[in-house]
This record gives sequence, C-alpha cells and structure tokens, in this order.
Amino acid sequence: MEACEVVRLFVNKAIISTEPKRRGNPGYGRLRALRILVYARLKGLENDTRIIEHLKKHADAARTFGLSKIPDRTTIGRWWRRYLCVLEETFKKVSGMLQLVSPTTLLIVDSTPLVDLYDMEAQWGHTSRGKFRGFKLHAAVNQSGLPLRAVVTPGNRYDSPFLPGLIEDLEADYVLADAGYDSGANRKAVKDIDAQPVIAANPRRGKRKKIKYATLLKTKRYVIEQFNGHLKANVLRECWIWPRGLVKKAAMVMAGLISYDAEALRSLIVGEESLKSVSKYWA
Repeated sequence: MEACEVVRLFVNKAIISTEPKRRGNPGYGRLRALRILVYARLKGLENDTRIIEHLKKHADAARTFGLSKIPDRTTIGRWWRRYLCVLEETFKKVSGMLQLVSPTTLLIVDSTPLVDLYDMEAQWGHTSRGKFRGFKLHAAVNQSGLPLRAVVTPGNRYDSPFLPGLIEDLEADYVLADAGYDSGANRKAVKDIDAQPVIAANPRRGKRKKIKYATLLKTKRYVIEQFNGHLKANVLRECWIWPRGLVKKAAMVMAGLISYDAEALRSLIVGEESLKSVSKYWA
C-alpha cells in the first residue's frame, strides 16, 4: 500500500470535522489540507518547499488527494498554523482506532527534547543528559510503543503536571513513568482510570522507597525510548527546526504522530507479526 493510499484510508471524511461553508473561494478544504500535511511527514519532506517540489514531481499523488492544482508554499505554511486543533483532534481519533485493534495494557509516559537553538519561542530545559534549548514532546505510548496522546510545549516545562492530561480518557492496566512524575496527584490520576501506578521513586522527595511492579518498569521503560528515537529520526527528521513558533512546530509533530499510527494500523491490517516492522515502510 503506497503512502498516499495509507493517508486516504485513515485520514478520511469520518474523522475530519466538516468545515463551515464560507463565501468566495472555497479553497482546498480541511480534508485535502490535512492529507497533504500527514503525507508530508510520512514521506519525510522536511519543509514546505520540498512538499511543493514533491507534489509537482508526483502528479499521481496530487490527483489521489483531489488536487486540481498544486498549492504554493505560503498556503501550506498557513495550513500548519490554521489546522493545529484539527490535527490534534484527528490524532486522537486515529489513536482511538488503534486502541480498538490493539487494546492497551500498558501506558508509558515520558518527554523528549526537540532541540532548536534559534527559535525565539524556544526555552532552556533539562533532561537526564543535561541542558538543552528548544521544545518538548510529552507523550503516552502503549505496550507496542505506539502514541496515543501527546502535547508539545516549550522546553522549560516540567514533565510531571502533564501526566493526568495524557492518560485521563484512556484505559490500561498499568501506567509506567520515571521519577520525574513521582507525585501524589499523578498516582491519583492513574487510579482514577482504574490502572496501577508504576512510577519510580524520586530520591529528592526523601527516603528512597520500593515500588510495586518495579520489574515491569525496568523491563518496559525502553519502549518509549525506542518510540522517541524512531519518531525523531525516521518520521520528523528535524522538521521542527525549519518553521518558527510553537504552533507550527506542534502541528508538524501532530501530523507525524498521525502518520506513525496510520502506518501501525496498516501493519496490523496486513497481519505483520511485529509492529517494529512498521519502520521499513517509511520513505
């Protein structure tokens, strides 16, 4: 199944909210616009100029998306900003389809830096590897390393407050997180979804204590680390460096997450034995 067919299958009229009718030029419409944005991430097109060049060279893909003419670079730039909310909504719906096909047993929460030294909205933050300047992707993935919820913030935001929002409408048996999420509020949020909290103890909070299911955390923590590496290296490909501002960067990341889950769904439908094989379908 070609990338454009994957996008058409999973980014469809059923999950894209209808755009209110307006006078004058109807434009390209939300559905075509979002399909092109997700397709760009699926094909690893790092910036808007490369999207245009690719569509001009691959007229069959443009026709598949219903384009009578190729949009210009500034039009695509506006789509990233205009449709962030629609991309977020679409990501949730696609991840909902994924949960139906592959029920969630584990939720693993973490953040990863999106380094950008020059954006005016970038902020200094900290990771286990030291300081960085840029933005953060906070995500919750399932036991297979597939993203179910995510949010992009400036780099100076602490991880802990984001856990409740990342899991509040999901189902799981266990929620795994490192010591940065060690708080009573986060444990309560996990219990509120009828899951077991498996959160590493933060030594800064006093005497080190043993946690239940410590072996589970130790053996499954790598799943989200693999997700972070695959997403940034093979899906996003540092695309967040080209645009300026949090909104456009967040939109690019959301389009990447949609394409990630769409390929996973494609993999499940054709009966792949391991979702790790999804990576071979990237351009």
